Amino acid sequence: MNIKDVVKVIQASECAQIATFGKDETEGFPEIRALLNLANPKKYPKLKDKAISVDGETVTIYFTTNTSSRKIKQIRANNNVCLYFVLPKKFKGISAIGTMEEVTDMNLKKNFWQTGWLIYYHKGPTDPDYTLMKFTSKYMHCWGNLGIHNFGQPVNSVGK
Repeated sequence: MNIKDVVKVIQASECAQIATFGKDETEGFPEIRALLNLANPKKYPKLKDKAISVDGETVTIYFTTNTSSRKIKQIRANNNVCLYFVLPKKFKGISAIGTMEEVTDMNLKKNFWQTGWLIYYHKGPTDPDYTLMKFTSKYMHCWGNLGIHNFGQPVNSVGK
């Protein structure tokens, strides 16, 4: 499995699972939920060349969510997250560890806007409850093609 294979798995995955660290009622414990996978070109053809990019072994992926969601509060408190993409029928998966940041550039938010999102964000791309997020991988632990493959630098070795 090479980095191009990793991108193919990410793009083919129906959704992205995100793990954040709990605040308040789940203090210190991870919490997992699904995100729309904007990198999936079948679901989001207009975002095909925008939602995912690769630089060496670093993958950058964009997502949306509600600003009022609990996950945004958690990411603001601790932006270390883990994303998980899986193709269960093909026995392929990507666990991507990295950081998530909120995008405040209104032009970029408008550039990602999809008309179908009006059901979530009634005021369109300027809706205060519409948040665009940018994930940057630090390390990816992947399996597929009957093997385990790692990309990036393990997070416990960063700064050593």
